[in-house]
Amino acid sequence: MEVNMISYQQAMQLIRDTAKPIPSEDVALERALSRISASEVRSSINLPPFNNSAMDGFAVNSNTTLNASENNPVILQVSDVLPAGSNLDNLVAGEACAIMTGAPVPDCYDAVVQIENVVITTTDTGHQIRLTSPVEQFENMRFAGEDVELNQPILTKGQKIRPQDIMLLAACGISSLQVYSNITIAIATSGEEISDNYDQPLEFGQIYNANAPLLQNLANNIPCEAHYAGIIGDNQHALLEFINQNPQQILITTGAVSMGDWDFIPQTLKQLGAEIIFHKTAIRPGKPILFAILPDGRYFFGLPGNPVSSFVGWRFFVVPLLRALLGLGAEKTSIAIARNQFHKKHKLRQFLKANLLIDDGVAAITINNGQESFKISPLTTSNVWAISLEEQQINSGDKVQFIPLLPDWQ
Repeated sequence: MEVNMISYQQAMQLIRDTAKPIPSEDVALERALSRISASEVRSSINLPPFNNSAMDGFAVNSNTTLNASENNPVILQVSDVLPAGSNLDNLVAGEACAIMTGAPVPDCYDAVVQIENVVITTTDTGHQIRLTSPVEQFENMRFAGEDVELNQPILTKGQKIRPQDIMLLAACGISSLQVYSNITIAIATSGEEISDNYDQPLEFGQIYNANAPLLQNLANNIPCEAHYAGIIGDNQHALLEFINQNPQQILITTGAVSMGDWDFIPQTLKQLGAEIIFHKTAIRPGKPILFAILPDGRYFFGLPGNPVSSFVGWRFFVVPLLRALLGLGAEKTSIAIARNQFHKKHKLRQFLKANLLIDDGVAAITINNGQESFKISPLTTSNVWAISLEEQQINSGDKVQFIPLLPDWQ
């Protein structure tokens, strides 16, 4: 291993040791989508809150229908009507009671017969229903707590809140909850060759900026509040201006972190008084990734300029910091069976563009062609990162660790 280069495991430990958990805030349920829950939430009620009818029909006592048949129909007098929202205070209990979907089932009844399964007749004393088959006990009833029980956890700490979570929280009477404050991120791209003018033809020697849109969208999916500060010049003054004019909690630059004459970022950070936690990790792509703490305590990532290296830097370095800030544990890898081989000439941990599918119930992974760090198009057909460990040569049939292309924050 090169001098001053650390292992990926060491880098992860340094990130976790450096991260300081961020505060939480209370937000209304209607603003909670995609936020990260800061605490476990338990239901304060049973769901449903009471025994109720699963359909329109008639509440009955099943014992009274045991002998019902075509030749021996059971006739029951209907004593009252229960619409949804009834409080039962003025209920007139009798042999049967008309009931609507969602209405509470009184304790004196233990089943609901569908309206389609009875014949309704009108007499001088009101309505009667005629049954020609028995009704099973608890038929067409929904019970209190059948969906969610009182005090049951309905949201875990660190969970990214989805629309279905909001629906459940609302059904349980939750109007607001604690979420982690949004993490703020500023992104800048370094390089005189980079162009943000996507609608203009490139001049010779220029390339379009692929990294900034990638990082902005990745950040906004967490959720974070991401700000793009633009392209900064390849000089110390431009970097210092970016640091001083952007107060965000995490600053990210792409490019200028290797060992060339134009890679000025490490030296500038040292002169500023920043603590460089690590610079160069035994991985590919993305070996020159830099992580530092600025004098004011903010976090700084210097990611390589190659697009896939920047993606790897985000996925395998920035995301672990975000998880640590949010109080979440390290993300776990899964195992699949390799469908092809990948041999390497180095002993670095390599993150590989790959595609996962389930083949006859077995998780199988194909390592895609085009693993070079400048090749973006293979990412569009990838759904996971396969991980070739430091000493590992992957052969078809081998077990391979993998991780989703994007984090799921669960």
